[in-house]
Amino acid sequence: MNFQKQKGVALVVGLVMLLVLTIMGVSSMSNTTTELKIACNYQTHNDAFQGATSAVEFALGSIKPGLDYPITLSHQVKDSNSSVDLVIEELGCQSAYGGSLTKGGAYELIYSVDSSSISTGCGGEAYSNIMQAVAIKFPDTCANYYKNKK
Repeated sequence: MNFQKQKGVALVVGLVMLLVLTIMGVSSMSNTTTELKIACNYQTHNDAFQGATSAVEFALGSIKPGLDYPITLSHQVKDSNSSVDLVIEELGCQSAYGGSLTKGGAYELIYSVDSSSISTGCGGEAYSNIMQAVAIKFPDTCANYYKNKK
């Protein structure tokens, strides 16, 4: 056998294999970094959405006829980088329809709930805004409601 022609071939093959493994490692790290940024951005957006949703739920539990509207609240969410702004407005009164109700059988007050949240995370800021209309039924007429409110 003639080994003279094969000198250095093992070194070249080894270096090529090392180069291929290095490229695979760098590519894997790049993909991991990108996926980490995606997960962080998703978490930041989710924090903003959850803050806005919790503010709407709070508003739905605190709306009561006779309060002085509009009500504006700002809140920094505990253990989070989210801040929430909430505006509750009374839009008016109307006759209620549907089901067993006949016209004039009941009345409802209409409220607007506007919740916006900003969350700051490793990827920047995420915004979420939720608007919802709420109707509260009551047995009295709209005229009597506004007369008693003054």
